[in-house]
Amino acid sequence: MRPKTRPHFILTATCAALLTGPALAQTPAQGGTLTVPIIAPTLTDDFNPFSNAQEDMVRGTMFEPLWVHNVMTREVEFRLAEGFDYADDLTSMTIRLKDGLTWSDGEVLDAEDVAFSLALGQTDAALDKSGKWSDGLIAGVAVVDPLTVRINMSRPDSTLDWYLEPAFIVPQHIWADVEDKLTFRNPNPVGSGPITEVVSAQSNQIEICRNPNYYRAAEGLPFLDCIRFRQYSDNSQIQPALMAGEIDWGANFIADIDRTFVARDPENHRYWYPPNDLINLYVNTARAPFDNADVRRAMSMAMDREAIVDLAGYGYPTVATRATGLGDYFEAWLNDDLDAEFESLLTYDPDAANALLDQAGYLDSNGDGRRELPDGTPIGFDIHVVNGWTDWIQSAQIIAENLADIGITAQVRSVDWSVYDAALKEGTYDASMSWSLAAVDPIQTYNDYYHPDRVGQSWHAGHGMASDDLGALIDAYGQTTDEAERRDILDRLMTFTGENLPFIPLFSNPTWYQYNSTRIGGWPTAEDPFVQPVFYSAGRKLIAFERLYQK
Repeated sequence: MRPKTRPHFILTATCAALLTGPALAQTPAQGGTLTVPIIAPTLTDDFNPFSNAQEDMVRGTMFEPLWVHNVMTREVEFRLAEGFDYADDLTSMTIRLKDGLTWSDGEVLDAEDVAFSLALGQTDAALDKSGKWSDGLIAGVAVVDPLTVRINMSRPDSTLDWYLEPAFIVPQHIWADVEDKLTFRNPNPVGSGPITEVVSAQSNQIEICRNPNYYRAAEGLPFLDCIRFRQYSDNSQIQPALMAGEIDWGANFIADIDRTFVARDPENHRYWYPPNDLINLYVNTARAPFDNADVRRAMSMAMDREAIVDLAGYGYPTVATRATGLGDYFEAWLNDDLDAEFESLLTYDPDAANALLDQAGYLDSNGDGRRELPDGTPIGFDIHVVNGWTDWIQSAQIIAENLADIGITAQVRSVDWSVYDAALKEGTYDASMSWSLAAVDPIQTYNDYYHPDRVGQSWHAGHGMASDDLGALIDAYGQTTDEAERRDILDRLMTFTGENLPFIPLFSNPTWYQYNSTRIGGWPTAEDPFVQPVFYSAGRKLIAFERLYQK
């Protein structure tokens, strides 16, 4: 294994660094609107952060997190919280809030709100955005004083802060009386972030503007007045909208971007694609033929990943070469020796794939070009992809062609988000393309793959190989601060993944990020990488938005 230096996070008590970058020599004036795309059949006046209906409109900018782990700067940037501490025995965590916080309706935001919000997941797993009630780590939440909350844990753990970042902090005076917190549409939202006031809501466009009681208003924040969310059906509609200057911030696949977007205005039409999540083909190991590891291995060896990346991704992703479950995003944690053991599984070799299927007894007994299960049933299944995700649809089509070359019939089925979402979480799919969790530490990715308490909650644990043993191994990671012990746990999880291949790695996705600086300045760039520009992350979007200003 080549030596690598693992990044460490630094706790910072203030976000003042946001105001000191080279792009902000002077504090910008307030004003202006950021326009972003949303791929959806239609938009509605639903601002419930728990329902997943329009989460990208509300997370971060309407409901601020307690803190943000900035994976670019390796700093913890505190937002609603001023700081946190673990007890010496690691069985409790104390969160200290900033003084003077208010909700957008002027009510005080205090420890009662935070304790109420964090406790929602105790009785309903769907409200448990941390996932730590579900796995039994959180034993209780208590208010210590108006600015302090203590979380008691059922076992020692030093990683809870990684999992609390996605938790939504909502106003108790609004949500305590909501009977069904998942179906409540929250049409008149009260939030804590910089953008809370819904000024227009139409089926194709929603505009949300400045929080009149934002706790950072005295600092002149936010610089921009509003975010305008525009509805589009698919990537193909977003590309011309970007080219026409209708959108300021794109977070989508754009074909041949240098020619179609940048060349039209090289000074203002820009993109930056830092590494992001690993994209996998998830297969349902509870169903034939995926219940046989040799079938999964043969499918992997039959896939021409270079063609997928070059043809469907225009070369922007990078080919997956590691079967151990992590992509380029976690480069500092990879184990080259382990990856080398399983390298052949991700090497395009249809002859080896055919030989493996023959050896495993999956034959084409009647010579029609289709292999059968041992009971004689022809092999055939669907690959789920979301409607409108054009690059993934083309990727799945190439995969289906590759599998046909080894006698396996797969049909690409593009489905609505609701169908895709439910099938992955409920484990009712045959095969489905999806991403992996790219968070603070790779143990969170493995937690999302294998912890039994993520089954039914995550898109990535429904493959049928989550187990109590793997869950205990993942829990043990949080119970130690010894780096050698943590390294050993990661290596064991990597080995399990390579040996069993419960999902098939395809490529490492870039962070899809395009921007138009004609009207808006302050963008994160490769030269000023103050944050990973992920629009779909509450904290990263918030940090980026707070630096943007009208030119």
